Amino acid sequence: MSTASRVLYLAERVWVPTTTDGQEGEQAGTLIDGGAGVLVVDGLVRAVGRARDLAPAEASVHVIDFGDATLTPGLIDAHSHPIWGLEMIRGCDLAGADTLEEVITRLRTEQEGLADDEWLFGYGLDPAVFDGPITNDFLTEAAGASRAAWVTMFDAHSAIVSDESLRIAGVTAGVTFADGSEITSRPDGRPSGYLLEFSAIDTVRPFAPTPPIEEQAERLSALFDEMAATGITQVHALDLRTPNALEMLETIEHERDLPVRLRISPWCEPRQSDDEVDATIVKIGTHGRRWRVEGMKFFIDGTIDGGSAWLERPDSQGECLGSTWSDPELYARRIRQCHEAGIATATHAIGDRGVRYAAETLATLDGSITHRIEHLEVVADEVIELMAKHGIVASMQPTHCTLYTDPYRQDTWSERLGDERVNLGWRIGDVRRGGVTVALGSDWPIAPFDPRGTIADAALRRRHNEPDSLQIGPEQAISVSAAIESASHNGARSIDWNGGSLEVGSAADFTVFAGDPFAIDPQAFADIPVMATVVEGRIAYRRG
Repeated sequence: MSTASRVLYLAERVWVPTTTDGQEGEQAGTLIDGGAGVLVVDGLVRAVGRARDLAPAEASVHVIDFGDATLTPGLIDAHSHPIWGLEMIRGCDLAGADTLEEVITRLRTEQEGLADDEWLFGYGLDPAVFDGPITNDFLTEAAGASRAAWVTMFDAHSAIVSDESLRIAGVTAGVTFADGSEITSRPDGRPSGYLLEFSAIDTVRPFAPTPPIEEQAERLSALFDEMAATGITQVHALDLRTPNALEMLETIEHERDLPVRLRISPWCEPRQSDDEVDATIVKIGTHGRRWRVEGMKFFIDGTIDGGSAWLERPDSQGECLGSTWSDPELYARRIRQCHEAGIATATHAIGDRGVRYAAETLATLDGSITHRIEHLEVVADEVIELMAKHGIVASMQPTHCTLYTDPYRQDTWSERLGDERVNLGWRIGDVRRGGVTVALGSDWPIAPFDPRGTIADAALRRRHNEPDSLQIGPEQAISVSAAIESASHNGARSIDWNGGSLEVGSAADFTVFAGDPFAIDPQAFADIPVMATVVEGRIAYRRG
């Protein structure tokens, strides 16, 4: 890492974003080409312009020249779960398994390397593999009746555990929780092993073994290095679920700086008492050198695939009709409590009714703090207008559309919604054109964290690595330039942070791409090399 306090970064081009909400064009910013640079002093941008105008007059200025490259504001993953995600993606990768037979085969292979008393873990399971009710019978077939096992579903809002895991946790019957979470039952009343939503998950989760803190910290440090190598300079972690998360970060920072900035927002849940919410608020502001606990995460609903989203009218199975808050006014009161304490909020809202309620709640606030709504999988025109009017940010994930829905509408999400509402799904283009600030993220580990793939899919409206695949809602595509703006500048705006702009005085975080990312086809953007990432004016990653 460069440690000089005065550094001049040179490249053939520097791209400076402009606010383009409602003005969807090919260039959502200004490209300074023909030789350009950024002068950094003590971690802040001191000057941006033509290289000839920035030539250092002092020997104390360290010059780093990337040659034929383009420097942009640092890419920001506005929605991710890096710490909890490593807890989720343990064991067998079940993504892409199309049948229960394939799931069983993969789990049996995974089990071969386990001791008799070890838990069998899996992740990424698609509920579409089940023809009927979801149960843990496949775990018994794969691992036997005596094996403790845990499989996380692909959306992370549900899991399936074995009968032995239920026994260890003391679960003997199905349970329905006040927030709509459920440990589902078999016809005879025994628990099925299907844990739907987080109150159900957390009934068993504390009993599952976890690796030593040193091992967890090592994995997390490696993950942050991988993220930096894709151009990410900042990650918004929308949870603080892992009990020793802050200890992990302190362990890493004892050895090194994080290669990315990390903003952690703990959850505020309906099951929490006033005292518990107050205890969470007290954590706000805790920080290390490059990580900070800041903001609060809410859920107004669950997922469409799991039948727990909040829609205006029922889905095809008669579900998706309620909020995770049995008393939604309590949600509104908690939001106001955070706002009055100066805490920005981010609300997970999937269904159109959930998005509407969250937007209407946030619209009652005075606008002194920027608040976000996460996902907006289904949203109505008038709600987009309301969000634009009141400065409510939309945090959206393009790859949720391209990776997990089917152009032929044969996936669970589309089948539950039906054709009319599918047409209102994943409206990134409409939301931007409606004047709403859109910040892009991955929701890793639900989807890959590489922002180049996220940006390419936002522009293509299909999977970037499948050129022959059909587009999904092509009218919602945005330009690469607009997607880069949403994945950098708007991520900073979404949390009122002094960065993401390359303006004089702003934080010196930027991403350096090989060549000109604005002159290539969106398909090619997914594979464009990242030459370097710079955080606080210092190189956190450099290619080669």
